[in-house]
This record gives sequence, C-alpha cells and structure tokens, in this order.
Amino acid sequence: MTKPATTLRCIGSGDAFGSGGRLNSCYHLNLLSTQMLLDCGCSSLIGLQRWGVHAAEIDTVVISHLHGDHFGGIPYLLLEGKYASQRSKALTLVGPPGLQQRVEAVSEAFYPGIISKNNNFPVVFQLLDPQKPLVVNDARIECFRVRHGHSKHAYGLRIEVDGKVISYSGDTEWTENLIPLSQGSDLFIVECCAYDQPIPSHLDYRTLQKHRSKLECRKLVLTHMGPEMLSRLDDLELDTLNDGDVFEI
Repeated sequence: MTKPATTLRCIGSGDAFGSGGRLNSCYHLNLLSTQMLLDCGCSSLIGLQRWGVHAAEIDTVVISHLHGDHFGGIPYLLLEGKYASQRSKALTLVGPPGLQQRVEAVSEAFYPGIISKNNNFPVVFQLLDPQKPLVVNDARIECFRVRHGHSKHAYGLRIEVDGKVISYSGDTEWTENLIPLSQGSDLFIVECCAYDQPIPSHLDYRTLQKHRSKLECRKLVLTHMGPEMLSRLDDLELDTLNDGDVFEI
C-alpha cells in the first residue's frame, strides 16, 4: 500500500494589507499523524472553508509572532469549534511568550465567553523557546529568533514530523538564523515583502537572492509578498506561493 503523502496547503499567502486580494498568513500541514497550522491570520477560517480543510480536525496551531495577520484568526477558530462543528478534541496553541494573554484578550473582545471552562474542547497553550524544542502531537517544533520590529519574540519555525522537515521564516529581515533554520528542510517558506528596496523588519527579493546559496533546503518558496513583488512575478527566478497551492513533501 502506498504511504500517504505529507502535504502542505497554503491557506493564505498575503501580507497584513491583503495585497493582491490574498488572505493572511496561514499554512496547513496534513501529516500522517496530525494536522497543524503554521500561523493563523485573521482571514484563516475563510481560507480553511474555501479549500475544504475541516477546522475541527486541526490538532495544533503554531504561531510565529503576535501580529494580527499571523495570529488574529484564532478567535474565529475557537468560535467555529464551539458553535459550528461542536469540536470535542483538544486544540493546542503554540507560540511566543504572551500568546495566552493575547489570545484571551482578543477573543474576549471579539466574542465574550468563547474561551470558558464550559467548552466541549480544552485549549492548551505551550510556549516557544529557542533553547527548548517542543514535541507536540508527534511533531518536533523548534524556533529560531528572527528580526521583525522591536519584538524579542518573533520566530522562524522548524517542524519535524513523519520524517519530513518544514521550515517557515515568519516575518523577518535578513538574519543569519535563517541559515540553520533552512538546513535540511524539505520545504522552506520564506517571506519576501519587497523586490529591491529593503524594508525594515522584512525581506526583499534581491537580498534573498544574494544569500540563497546559504539556505540549504530542498525547495524554497516565497510568500507574504507586497504590491511590488506581485507586479513582478514573471521576472522572478525563485518560486512563489499562491493561496490554495498544495505541495507534497
């Protein structure tokens, strides 16, 4: 019998402004043993519905940093689990320090009471730490500090599960930590906001091209692209992600 493929579907590849009509950052890993989201931006539930991914089957959500276009979809995921699918199994939320406080505050502001002791499913919070890899629902999760604004807790993510390695830069300008993050990855998802004008806190295409040979991964794809990048897609030598794209890993 053929072993089922590990797949990654891009739920949303857009930036905070929805450039090009793209949804916020969200990537769905359908693995042999578990289902996982890497980031869960505000529009993620729309994308999950659009691409036929059942929110109630997701075991783990891993958040790279606490900006709304990367974590703001969690309240809607909780709302869907409580009222629409009547979810019963636990949902594990993994992210930077402050994740639980931020999720609870935003959830209470949006939909008071969606996190409560009376829920049919437990919500479990676990924190990322660059010094301590986590094992959550059969997946080994590492994080690497990246450079995004003034935050000390913006991370690139590395997921090892079912014999595969998927890495994700989160939002960052160039940092040498992208090199070990990429090493040995079957798929490396890299944000690339601009084309040739460096923007603080974000990568641009020319800088990434300059360092591409240092990133030792089997496949690299670009995401989180702004208007200039989207206008030059035909000029790019590196592969790009679109909402709905699926990769077998």
